[in-house]
Amino acid sequence: MIDDETRTDAVEVLRDLLEWQLSPRRWDRVQPLVDALADALAAGDGDGVRAVTAELELSGPVRITRIGATPVIPAPPRTRDQANHLIHSLGVPPPQDANHGGVIVTPGGDDDAGPGEQSH
Repeated sequence: MIDDETRTDAVEVLRDLLEWQLSPRRWDRVQPLVDALADALAAGDGDGVRAVTAELELSGPVRITRIGATPVIPAPPRTRDQANHLIHSLGVPPPQDANHGGVIVTPGGDDDAGPGEQSH
């Protein structure tokens, strides 16, 4: 059985994954985890989903990039498509703003600074 918290955690890491920039070798290590997550979800294996979700969280980008490091790229098409499919199959709605009941919107561009914020 897969509980709501497990579903939400899986969706959050999959949404994050869609924004990651990793080296091709690291994407090669992420894809089997996405496959394993799909298998655990299909089997209704809550423990498996939690374990793979944790592994995916740890597979995300690091904040420090070494000089001369391999260039990073967005998720390969297969990984992106599979992550999107899993997000939709889990059926978790976007996060809601508890105070206003609307979808939370985060700034996404140079001109999106909110009141009292400066664009960088």
